Amino acid sequence: MDLQKLERMVAIYEAGSFRKAAKELGMSQPALTWSVRQLEESLNARLFERGPRGIRATDLCERLVRRARLIFREQERMMGDVERTARSQVINLGVHSIFLTEAFARCLAIFSERWPSATLRVREGFSSDLIERLSRGELDFACCALPEDAPDESEFVAESLGLLHYSVVARADHPVFADLAAGGPLDEHPWVEFDSAIVGRFPGGDIDSVVDAVGRSQGRRSVRTASMALIKQLILDGGFIGLIADERVAGELATGTLARLPGTQVVASRFGLLGSKDDFETEAVAELKQLLRERAFAPLALSAYG
Repeated sequence: MDLQKLERMVAIYEAGSFRKAAKELGMSQPALTWSVRQLEESLNARLFERGPRGIRATDLCERLVRRARLIFREQERMMGDVERTARSQVINLGVHSIFLTEAFARCLAIFSERWPSATLRVREGFSSDLIERLSRGELDFACCALPEDAPDESEFVAESLGLLHYSVVARADHPVFADLAAGGPLDEHPWVEFDSAIVGRFPGGDIDSVVDAVGRSQGRRSVRTASMALIKQLILDGGFIGLIADERVAGELATGTLARLPGTQVVASRFGLLGSKDDFETEAVAELKQLLRERAFAPLALSAYG
Protein backbone atom coordinates (compact mmCIF):
# COMPACT_ATOMS: atom_id res chain seq x y z
CA MET A 1 0.00 0.00 0.00
CA ASP A 2 1.21 3.52 -0.82
CA LEU A 3 2.30 5.23 2.43
CA GLN A 4 1.88 8.65 0.86
CA LYS A 5 -1.81 7.96 0.21
CA LEU A 6 -2.18 6.78 3.83
CA GLU A 7 -0.57 10.01 5.04
CA ARG A 8 -3.06 12.00 2.97
CA MET A 9 -5.96 9.96 4.36
CA VAL A 10 -4.82 10.70 7.94
CA ALA A 11 -4.42 14.40 7.09
CA ILE A 12 -8.04 14.54 5.87
CA TYR A 13 -9.22 12.65 8.96
CA GLU A 14 -7.42 15.06 11.30
CA ALA A 15 -8.35 18.23 9.39
CA GLY A 16 -12.02 17.23 9.07
CA SER A 17 -12.24 18.38 5.47
CA PHE A 18 -10.59 17.92 2.11
CA ARG A 19 -10.10 21.67 1.72
CA LYS A 20 -8.19 22.14 4.98
CA ALA A 21 -6.13 18.99 4.43
CA ALA A 22 -5.18 20.07 0.92
CA LYS A 23 -4.01 23.45 2.26
CA GLU A 24 -1.92 21.80 5.01
CA LEU A 25 -0.40 19.35 2.53
CA GLY A 26 0.34 22.09 0.00
CA MET A 27 -1.58 20.46 -2.83
CA SER A 28 -4.77 21.13 -4.76
CA GLN A 29 -8.07 19.79 -3.48
CA PRO A 30 -8.83 17.90 -6.74
CA ALA A 31 -5.43 16.17 -6.55
CA LEU A 32 -6.10 15.15 -2.94
CA THR A 33 -9.58 13.90 -3.82
CA TRP A 34 -8.15 11.84 -6.68
CA SER A 35 -5.52 10.34 -4.36
CA VAL A 36 -8.19 9.20 -1.89
CA ARG A 37 -10.30 7.75 -4.69
CA GLN A 38 -7.30 5.69 -5.84
CA LEU A 39 -6.83 4.39 -2.30
CA GLU A 40 -10.52 3.53 -2.04
CA GLU A 41 -10.37 1.67 -5.35
CA SER A 42 -7.39 -0.38 -4.16
CA LEU A 43 -9.31 -1.24 -0.97
CA ASN A 44 -12.65 -1.66 -2.77
CA ALA A 45 -14.30 0.31 0.03
CA ARG A 46 -15.31 3.85 1.00
CA LEU A 47 -13.13 5.80 3.46
CA PHE A 48 -15.19 8.99 3.86
CA GLU A 49 -18.93 9.67 3.64
CA ARG A 50 -20.08 13.17 2.70
CA GLY A 51 -23.03 14.70 4.55
CA PRO A 52 -24.66 18.07 5.28
CA ARG A 53 -22.16 18.69 8.10
CA GLY A 54 -19.12 17.73 6.09
CA ILE A 55 -17.25 14.45 5.82
CA ARG A 56 -17.47 11.47 8.17
CA ALA A 57 -14.87 8.73 8.40
CA THR A 58 -16.15 5.20 7.81
CA ASP A 59 -15.36 2.39 10.27
CA LEU A 60 -12.71 1.11 7.86
CA CYS A 61 -11.13 4.56 7.76
CA GLU A 62 -11.07 4.69 11.58
CA ARG A 63 -9.25 1.36 11.73
CA LEU A 64 -6.83 2.36 8.97
CA VAL A 65 -6.02 5.68 10.68
CA ARG A 66 -5.11 3.86 13.91
CA ARG A 67 -2.87 1.42 12.03
CA ALA A 68 -1.36 4.16 9.87
CA ARG A 69 -0.41 6.22 12.93
CA LEU A 70 1.41 3.18 14.34
CA ILE A 71 3.25 2.78 11.04
CA PHE A 72 4.22 6.46 10.96
CA ARG A 73 5.47 6.39 14.57
CA GLU A 74 7.58 3.34 13.80
CA GLN A 75 8.86 5.08 10.68
CA GLU A 76 9.87 8.09 12.80
CA ARG A 77 11.69 5.85 15.29
CA MET A 78 13.45 4.03 12.47
CA MET A 79 14.59 7.30 10.86
CA GLY A 80 15.72 8.54 14.26
CA ASP A 81 17.81 5.40 14.71
CA VAL A 82 19.31 5.85 11.25
CA GLU A 83 20.17 9.49 11.98
CA ARG A 84 21.78 8.58 15.31
CA THR A 85 23.70 5.79 13.62
CA ALA A 86 24.84 8.19 10.90
CA ARG A 87 26.13 10.61 13.51
CA SER A 88 27.98 7.86 15.39
CA GLN A 89 28.82 5.68 12.41
CA VAL A 90 32.02 3.77 11.76
CA ILE A 91 33.56 4.46 8.33
CA ASN A 92 35.98 1.85 7.02
CA LEU A 93 38.37 3.55 4.62
CA GLY A 94 40.95 1.67 2.57
CA VAL A 95 44.03 3.53 1.38
CA HIS A 96 47.11 2.71 -0.62
CA SER A 97 50.33 3.82 1.08
CA ILE A 98 51.04 6.16 -1.85
CA PHE A 99 48.31 8.45 -0.57
CA LEU A 100 49.35 8.56 3.09
CA THR A 101 50.60 12.11 2.76
CA GLU A 102 50.38 15.18 5.00
CA ALA A 103 47.46 16.43 2.89
CA PHE A 104 45.64 13.12 3.42
CA ALA A 105 46.22 13.33 7.19
CA ARG A 106 44.88 16.90 7.26
CA CYS A 107 41.71 15.74 5.49
CA LEU A 108 41.12 13.14 8.18
CA ALA A 109 41.71 15.74 10.90
CA ILE A 110 39.21 18.15 9.34
CA PHE A 111 36.65 15.37 8.93
CA SER A 112 37.04 14.25 12.56
CA GLU A 113 36.46 17.81 13.72
CA ARG A 114 33.30 18.14 11.64
CA TRP A 115 32.00 14.67 12.54
CA PRO A 116 33.16 14.11 16.14
CA SER A 117 30.84 11.12 16.66
CA ALA A 118 32.05 9.29 13.55
CA THR A 119 34.86 6.76 13.89
CA LEU A 120 37.31 6.36 11.02
CA ARG A 121 39.03 3.03 10.53
CA VAL A 122 41.83 3.49 8.03
CA ARG A 123 43.19 0.27 6.53
CA GLU A 124 46.35 0.39 4.45
CA GLY A 125 46.86 -2.12 1.65
CA PHE A 126 47.75 -2.83 -1.94
CA SER A 127 45.14 -1.91 -4.55
CA SER A 128 44.38 -5.59 -5.20
CA ASP A 129 43.94 -6.18 -1.47
CA LEU A 130 41.64 -3.16 -1.10
CA ILE A 131 39.49 -4.29 -4.03
CA GLU A 132 39.12 -7.70 -2.42
CA ARG A 133 38.14 -6.10 0.89
CA LEU A 134 35.54 -3.98 -0.91
CA SER A 135 34.06 -7.07 -2.55
CA ARG A 136 33.73 -8.68 0.91
CA GLY A 137 31.96 -5.62 2.29
CA GLU A 138 34.77 -4.76 4.71
CA LEU A 139 35.31 -1.23 3.36
CA ASP A 140 33.00 1.68 2.62
CA PHE A 141 35.36 2.90 -0.09
CA ALA A 142 39.04 2.93 -0.99
CA CYS A 143 41.62 5.45 -2.17
CA CYS A 144 43.83 3.47 -4.48
CA ALA A 145 45.46 3.06 -7.83
CA LEU A 146 42.89 1.91 -10.38
CA PRO A 147 44.45 -0.98 -12.32
CA GLU A 148 44.30 -1.20 -16.10
CA ASP A 149 42.25 -4.36 -15.70
CA ALA A 150 39.30 -2.53 -14.19
CA PRO A 151 37.14 -4.36 -11.64
CA ASP A 152 33.69 -5.60 -12.54
CA GLU A 153 31.62 -2.50 -13.30
CA SER A 154 28.48 -4.25 -12.08
CA GLU A 155 30.03 -4.55 -8.61
CA PHE A 156 32.17 -1.42 -8.24
CA VAL A 157 32.00 2.29 -8.94
CA ALA A 158 35.37 3.82 -9.83
CA GLU A 159 35.98 7.57 -9.84
CA SER A 160 39.21 8.43 -11.60
CA LEU A 161 40.88 11.55 -10.21
CA GLY A 162 44.21 11.63 -11.99
CA LEU A 163 47.38 9.78 -12.95
CA LEU A 164 50.19 8.46 -10.79
CA HIS A 165 53.72 9.39 -11.81
CA TYR A 166 56.79 7.43 -10.73
CA SER A 167 60.53 7.97 -11.03
CA VAL A 168 63.70 6.15 -10.05
CA VAL A 169 65.40 8.50 -7.59
CA ALA A 170 68.44 8.69 -5.35
CA ARG A 171 70.10 11.32 -3.22
CA ALA A 172 71.55 14.05 -5.42
CA ASP A 173 75.02 13.26 -4.04
CA HIS A 174 74.65 9.51 -4.68
CA PRO A 175 77.59 7.96 -6.64
CA VAL A 176 75.13 6.41 -9.10
CA PHE A 177 75.00 9.69 -11.02
CA ALA A 178 78.78 9.68 -11.53
CA ASP A 179 78.56 6.01 -12.59
CA LEU A 180 75.85 6.82 -15.10
CA ALA A 181 77.86 9.70 -16.51
CA ALA A 182 80.88 7.41 -16.90
CA GLY A 183 78.81 4.57 -18.35
CA GLY A 184 79.77 2.29 -15.46
CA PRO A 185 77.75 -0.64 -13.99
CA LEU A 186 75.11 -0.12 -11.31
CA ASP A 187 75.41 -3.58 -9.75
CA GLU A 188 77.11 -2.38 -6.57
CA HIS A 189 74.38 0.02 -5.57
CA PRO A 190 71.51 -1.26 -3.39
CA TRP A 191 67.95 -0.93 -4.68
CA VAL A 192 64.64 -0.70 -2.84
CA GLU A 193 61.63 -1.80 -4.86
CA PHE A 194 58.12 -3.20 -4.81
CA ASP A 195 56.11 -5.54 -7.00
CA SER A 196 53.96 -4.29 -9.86
CA ALA A 197 50.94 -5.86 -8.13
CA ILE A 198 50.93 -2.85 -5.82
CA VAL A 199 50.21 -0.20 -8.44
CA GLY A 200 49.07 -2.16 -11.46
CA ARG A 201 50.89 -2.51 -14.74
CA PHE A 202 52.85 0.31 -16.29
CA PRO A 203 51.77 1.29 -19.80
CA GLY A 204 54.01 -0.52 -22.25
CA GLY A 205 55.85 -2.55 -19.64
CA ASP A 206 56.33 -3.31 -15.96
CA ILE A 207 58.39 -1.90 -13.11
CA ASP A 208 61.35 -4.18 -13.84
CA SER A 209 61.57 -2.90 -17.40
CA VAL A 210 61.68 0.68 -16.13
CA VAL A 211 64.51 0.17 -13.65
CA ASP A 212 66.39 -2.25 -15.89
CA ALA A 213 66.47 0.47 -18.54
CA VAL A 214 68.97 2.42 -16.41
CA GLY A 215 71.32 -0.53 -16.17
CA ARG A 216 70.24 -2.48 -13.12
CA SER A 217 71.20 -6.13 -13.48
CA GLN A 218 69.59 -9.19 -11.94
CA GLY A 219 72.56 -9.56 -9.60
CA ARG A 220 71.86 -6.31 -7.73
CA ARG A 221 71.34 -6.10 -3.99
CA SER A 222 67.77 -5.12 -3.19
CA VAL A 223 65.07 -4.71 -0.56
CA ARG A 224 61.43 -5.32 -1.43
CA THR A 225 58.75 -3.64 0.64
CA ALA A 226 55.10 -2.59 0.45
CA SER A 227 55.76 0.57 2.47
CA MET A 228 56.18 3.76 0.47
CA ALA A 229 57.41 5.45 3.65
CA LEU A 230 60.18 2.85 4.05
CA ILE A 231 61.18 3.19 0.39
CA LYS A 232 61.56 6.94 0.90
CA GLN A 233 63.53 6.47 4.11
CA LEU A 234 65.93 4.00 2.53
CA ILE A 235 66.51 6.36 -0.40
CA LEU A 236 67.11 9.34 1.87
CA ASP A 237 69.10 7.74 4.67
CA GLY A 238 70.21 4.31 3.49
CA GLY A 239 71.98 5.10 0.25
CA PHE A 240 69.45 3.13 -1.81
CA ILE A 241 68.17 3.77 -5.32
CA GLY A 242 64.42 3.30 -5.67
CA LEU A 243 61.31 3.69 -7.78
CA ILE A 244 58.80 5.85 -5.91
CA ALA A 245 55.70 7.94 -6.53
CA ASP A 246 56.78 11.47 -7.43
CA GLU A 247 54.29 12.99 -4.99
CA ARG A 248 55.97 11.25 -2.05
CA VAL A 249 59.28 12.96 -2.78
CA ALA A 250 58.06 16.18 -4.45
CA GLY A 251 59.55 18.37 -1.71
CA GLU A 252 62.94 16.65 -1.81
CA LEU A 253 63.04 16.83 -5.62
CA ALA A 254 62.17 20.54 -5.49
CA THR A 255 64.93 21.33 -2.96
CA GLY A 256 67.50 19.18 -4.77
CA THR A 257 67.95 16.68 -1.93
CA LEU A 258 66.89 13.93 -4.33
CA ALA A 259 67.28 13.64 -8.09
CA ARG A 260 65.75 11.45 -10.77
CA LEU A 261 67.80 8.99 -12.75
CA PRO A 262 67.55 10.16 -16.38
CA GLY A 263 64.77 8.62 -18.44
CA THR A 264 62.99 6.87 -15.58
CA GLN A 265 59.91 9.07 -15.13
CA VAL A 266 56.77 7.17 -16.12
CA VAL A 267 53.00 7.23 -15.76
CA ALA A 268 52.00 4.16 -13.76
CA SER A 269 48.21 4.12 -13.55
CA ARG A 270 45.05 6.05 -12.79
CA PHE A 271 44.19 6.76 -9.18
CA GLY A 272 40.94 7.67 -7.47
CA LEU A 273 38.08 6.46 -5.32
CA LEU A 274 36.64 2.97 -5.54
CA GLY A 275 33.40 1.86 -3.89
CA SER A 276 30.77 -0.82 -4.00
CA LYS A 277 27.94 -0.05 -6.41
CA ASP A 278 25.22 -1.21 -4.02
CA ASP A 279 26.41 0.67 -0.91
CA PHE A 280 24.33 3.54 0.45
CA GLU A 281 26.48 6.66 0.77
CA THR A 282 25.84 8.51 4.03
CA GLU A 283 26.27 12.26 4.37
CA ALA A 284 29.45 11.70 6.37
CA VAL A 285 30.99 9.44 3.71
CA ALA A 286 30.05 11.95 0.98
CA GLU A 287 31.74 14.78 2.89
CA LEU A 288 34.87 12.71 3.52
CA LYS A 289 35.13 11.91 -0.19
CA GLN A 290 34.74 15.58 -1.09
CA LEU A 291 37.49 16.56 1.37
CA LEU A 292 39.82 14.01 -0.17
CA ARG A 293 38.99 15.13 -3.71
CA GLU A 294 39.64 18.80 -2.97
CA ARG A 295 42.51 18.69 -0.49
CA ALA A 296 44.39 15.43 -1.01
CA PHE A 297 43.86 14.35 -4.60
CA ALA A 298 43.44 17.67 -6.47
CA PRO A 299 47.11 18.60 -5.83
CA LEU A 300 48.12 15.18 -7.17
CA ALA A 301 46.08 15.67 -10.33
CA LEU A 302 47.49 19.16 -10.84
CA SER A 303 51.09 18.03 -10.40
CA ALA A 304 51.12 16.03 -13.66
CA TYR A 305 54.52 16.15 -15.31
CA GLY A 306 55.54 16.66 -18.91
